[in-house]
Amino acid sequence: METLTDRNQHKDFEHFARQLSEREICPNLRPQTGPEGGGDGKVDTETYPVDDKIAERWFVGDRSNSQAKWGFAFSAKKDWANKVRSDAEGIVGTNRGYEKIFFVTSRPTRAKDRLRVEDELRRAHGVSVTILDREWILDRVFSHGHKDLAFECLSAGEHDPNSVKLGPNDFKKQQALTEIEQALARMGDTHSDYTQSVSDTYEAATLSCRLERPRYETEGRFQRAIEFAKKYGATSQHLRAIYQLAWTRFWWFDDVESAQDLYEKIEEIAFATDRTEHISKVCNIHQLLVGQVLGGLRESRSLKLPERSSRLKAKLIALASDKSRPNNALYAEALHWFFRLNENALDGNRDNFDDIWVGLSSVIDRAAGLGEFPVEMLDSMIEALSPLAPDSAEFDNLVEKLAEFMAERSKELKAAQIYLSQGERKLNAEKPIESIKFLGRSVVNFMKEESREEQGRALYCLAVGYRGAGLLWAARGAAMGAITQVCAQAEQMVRYL
Repeated sequence: METLTDRNQHKDFEHFARQLSEREICPNLRPQTGPEGGGDGKVDTETYPVDDKIAERWFVGDRSNSQAKWGFAFSAKKDWANKVRSDAEGIVGTNRGYEKIFFVTSRPTRAKDRLRVEDELRRAHGVSVTILDREWILDRVFSHGHKDLAFECLSAGEHDPNSVKLGPNDFKKQQALTEIEQALARMGDTHSDYTQSVSDTYEAATLSCRLERPRYETEGRFQRAIEFAKKYGATSQHLRAIYQLAWTRFWWFDDVESAQDLYEKIEEIAFATDRTEHISKVCNIHQLLVGQVLGGLRESRSLKLPERSSRLKAKLIALASDKSRPNNALYAEALHWFFRLNENALDGNRDNFDDIWVGLSSVIDRAAGLGEFPVEMLDSMIEALSPLAPDSAEFDNLVEKLAEFMAERSKELKAAQIYLSQGERKLNAEKPIESIKFLGRSVVNFMKEESREEQGRALYCLAVGYRGAGLLWAARGAAMGAITQVCAQAEQMVRYL
């Protein structure tokens, strides 16, 4: 960067700065023609207007200023201060109505000098001028994954995209990502198009994450998914997009600070729904923060853990006390026991958790008959916590109760599958009355969180059986039940994606 002009690479730097600006600031830039710099145009590049409906599909740059008129100037000259003054004067002198000017320099600038020059130019020309120097460039290149631009435009470092060999699974993911981006680029303007785009933008973000694409791409896609979900989707879709961005920042980018910055937003959306399955996402992010403190990596105060814990605890207690929603209440109580586990650990009590195991055993006792209680959550959590209680009789009792509970549910699901198969055979044989007997039993046994899809199918078949028997009102009720299960299944998919 220091010797660009010595190597006569000032034009290369302009090309590099324009492409970097397209990724980091706004993608709607057009190059200016001329023998040097911006030629007679005075700018090295400028924005062109883009319809907001098109701009919202971008996943790089600023999507909110697609109609703004911005001018850009790039320079590798050592005397950056006088260069930005002359460029700003020339750009303003064109009288094209530029609302903002960006000046990108390959030279280092002191913060005090940079701010002083920006204030001076704003007072002189009445236009906001932003100076982006070498430190900004280096930060963007290395932290946001733009090393390919540095190599392609400035021959700096090494970059060989062909050296990365995709396996069959990643190849399929890359194909899927390409198809989704093409579909988003071609999407129409109907309500159904925008409804589908909420799922497409989220899927593109998760695929970008799994393919380990540069951070600017993955975060840009998640931000796009968040905006689409907020404008065109359901609350659960908005929540999942923000939650997954926080999860990605923590685990993929090892960025605890920016991950925990999203905590309040996740909390705000989840708390407003009063649904424990949404609150569980807050619990998951809270668990990450607790792990940081218990591991000695962060201070509790720096993560705002005391006040965040207080709010979460109060919400779980409130939901657990609402007996009008038994599944929701018992789920909240289970989460509260796990919260108590963290609370004890943070207080220094890491040896005896028997009161927690007794409480969870009570939850399992009362989960019998509550088909929508998410018992798989208990199963996975208890499996993860087993190293904490190698010699606890209460934990052994908890494991035995869970095993028996899971076995009973498994038997019921097997019986339900047999009933469903027989009911479908009776339908195919045009014996609707006999089919109702088997299908009704399958519906009852499928009434579980993990078998929503099968229950929806059983309810649909039951509706067909009722209609064949001339019981139209009963058929309507079963059909509405099938629709409800489809919607619930969609919510379940949102939760686990």
